Amino acid sequence: MNENHPVLQAFEARLRALRDEYQRLPDERSRYRLAQIEQLIAQWAPGRLEAV
Repeated sequence: MNENHPVLQAFEARLRALRDEYQRLPDERSRYRLAQIEQLIAQWAPGRLEAV
């Protein structure tokens, strides 16, 4: 996957935001949303989560 792909960049930006949210408010809802975006990234670009 091209690192400059706009969808991948949007997913990674959302991942960073959700990680920050989960650190501030570690509840079930924020963990669920974080897991969802992690799964989307894993589908779009396998192996990419280790780089983010």
